[in-house]
Amino acid sequence: MKGRRSGAGLVGRVGADRLCRSGADQRGLSRKARHSAKAAASALQTALLAVQTNRKGNMLATYLDTVISQAEDDFSSVQQQFDSIQPPHADESDRARDTLDAMLVKGSDTLSQLRILERRDQSQQLVETAATYRRWWRS
Repeated sequence: MKGRRSGAGLVGRVGADRLCRSGADQRGLSRKARHSAKAAASALQTALLAVQTNRKGNMLATYLDTVISQAEDDFSSVQQQFDSIQPPHADESDRARDTLDAMLVKGSDTLSQLRILERRDQSQQLVETAATYRRWWRS
């Protein structure tokens, strides 16, 4: 698993701990940000693993479509829940929230692209898109 980001690693990169400086509201927001990052990372990793498994010939295309669609739905739910959170301490919390939200948008866009490419039966582009995202994820 070396080189892979966990949800906690994603939060560390984003600096979600800056979302919260002190008090119950801040601790709650930090927990929600970590939970959101972990759940989003899980959905993305599931879709990327499914593309890789399919490329190796170990997954039927119909199942790949189901996995990608479910991962996209799960990711969207996480993104919507995180976006509904009102952060305390405007400046620093807003910056950290905006950074995590930008990463969630990128992940959502990637999952949509994977779904579209899979349904259009554009296997090579599907694999390339997944590889591009995987490289970004590890950087």
